Amino acid sequence: AVRSGWPIMRFSSRGSGGPLGMARRLASVSSLGPLAAAALGVGLVRRNKRAGVNFLTRFWPGTVLALSGVKLNVTGAEHLTERRPAVFLFNFRSNIDVFLVAALVKDNWTGVDALEMRSSRVFGQLGKLLDVAFVDREHPGSAAALRPLEAAARKGLSILIAPEGSRFDTDSVGPFKKRAFLIAMATGLPIVPVVIRNSESVAGRNAAKLNPGTVDIAVLPPVSVEGWTLLKLRERIEQVRAAYLETLAEWPMGEPGNRGGTP
Repeated sequence: AVRSGWPIMRFSSRGSGGPLGMARRLASVSSLGPLAAAALGVGLVRRNKRAGVNFLTRFWPGTVLALSGVKLNVTGAEHLTERRPAVFLFNFRSNIDVFLVAALVKDNWTGVDALEMRSSRVFGQLGKLLDVAFVDREHPGSAAALRPLEAAARKGLSILIAPEGSRFDTDSVGPFKKRAFLIAMATGLPIVPVVIRNSESVAGRNAAKLNPGTVDIAVLPPVSVEGWTLLKLRERIEQVRAAYLETLAEWPMGEPGNRGGTP
């Protein structure tokens, strides 16, 4: 760079955050055990597995974020409960994005994961607990793939899914795949777009640890899929994607009551 006369920029690592950072991470990881035990107790007392799962999903994500020093600056929080159940779409910027959305949706939700993850000792077991639908990447819209999600919708469960399918980048929104929209059409659930602006500020794209900071999230009004057809599906998808691009380009100002924490 010096020989070529290129400009040079130097970046330093955030490091471990010192003793406080290490204490935050230890506390957040350790929180799963007591909360899981409490969730098990709730499920046993009520004789309802979903009651226990809801206890865990309602408290664990928010607890981890709080212990890690992560705050959510949310606009449009009222749309999270305006139509339930729903298909909650979120743009993929980092590994923690689904965790952020889970902290907002809180309870009565499930998700979608790749079929190969079902054999994972950790994520496979967690997915089964949450009634996650393991979908073949090659046939995401097949009747067999959508059947578990239709059953989940009948149980009143919302569905969390990233329409990009995988992480794209932190500057734009990648192409939307059909899977999420086929799920909404098959279940009849409305789509609720969740736009994440800067989650990379608290976690690197592939990082597993969280750093203190504030993530901006905008929840857009529900979109009904009533009357949608396969013939015009791509047009409908591009309309939803355009809403993400417009929101990121002109970020909405939040109401005072929706700033600085999860709703």
